[in-house]
Amino acid sequence: MKTSTVLSSIIIFLFNIAFLVSSASIPDQCKIPANLKVQYQRVSRAAIGNNFLLPVERAPAGSKQNSQTDGDKTCPTSPSSSDIIRERSTCPWYLNITHDSTVFPPSRTEAVCRCNGCFDSDNNHECVMVYTPMTVLKRTDECVDGLYVYKPKVIEVATACACARKADTRNVDGDDDYES
Repeated sequence: MKTSTVLSSIIIFLFNIAFLVSSASIPDQCKIPANLKVQYQRVSRAAIGNNFLLPVERAPAGSKQNSQTDGDKTCPTSPSSSDIIRERSTCPWYLNITHDSTVFPPSRTEAVCRCNGCFDSDNNHECVMVYTPMTVLKRTDECVDGLYVYKPKVIEVATACACARKADTRNVDGDDDYES
């Protein structure tokens, strides 16, 4: 009788240790903080009135989805007389809406040039993207009290396309070097 009691106690003890070890290896589920919008507004005044950010309600769900576009992607054969500046520009562009759940705001709109060359220009000019720095909150791998930790990070966002003189090139040993 004593042997079976001791054996039962050992089995229960080993079961409890196995349960504690296995439950300790399960990582805590980290969640997105509820006050992320407030945190963002504290670090970036650009969030107010910035048309290149999408409200969280309009942001597509998911982590990294395929981008969505707004506007014609093809290069037009002649300048447009549209009221929309991105269509009547000498370097027209369309808008690409991207989503990345590892940053806040998770969705942003970026410009993409529709043409390589400029309208009403010679071959010495080309369409280039104009970049604007934007502060976002980037999620880190850190989890504190069950919440992800976000840190401010400045990223470059394409906001328009412009006609610019091509960079001068010179050939040194067969390699092309560019000068601005």
